[in-house]
Amino acid sequence: MTHKISNISFSLPSSFVVKKEPAEDSQVFSINAGNKCVGYIYYGDYKPFEEDNYMVTVEPEIFERFKNNKELKTYFSDNSDRDYRNGIYNVNYYYYDTVNNHRAQITLPKKMDKGSIGVHFDSVDVYKNKMAIIVNDLSEENKKLF
Repeated sequence: MTHKISNISFSLPSSFVVKKEPAEDSQVFSINAGNKCVGYIYYGDYKPFEEDNYMVTVEPEIFERFKNNKELKTYFSDNSDRDYRNGIYNVNYYYYDTVNNHRAQITLPKKMDKGSIGVHFDSVDVYKNKMAIIVNDLSEENKKLF
């Protein structure tokens, strides 16, 4: 089934329902399969998605102070700068590709049961609106589909 958001068209199986959700600065749509939300579509001017819920430190005192923090995961490493730059502790892999002549950031989970699948475009129209499709339900069916 073909869906359209502004001037963007994309296809999903007919078993998926796209529903507009409340949002302030951009448009947000949930992707639903039955009664379960499997992901979201973001369109407009929103903050780009980044994995910034962790820190890497070489200082044992800082690690000890934050190691049990549930909101900010803390890792101890002798090579913290390199590990952070290389995304060693990220949940997902990221890479750039071209999709329909548009540069896209692709997101794939590092582990089969943790992370997300997604695609992010920095500019999809003359107004430089961004668009992302992020799927958090990592069932085998969704991995193949998305």
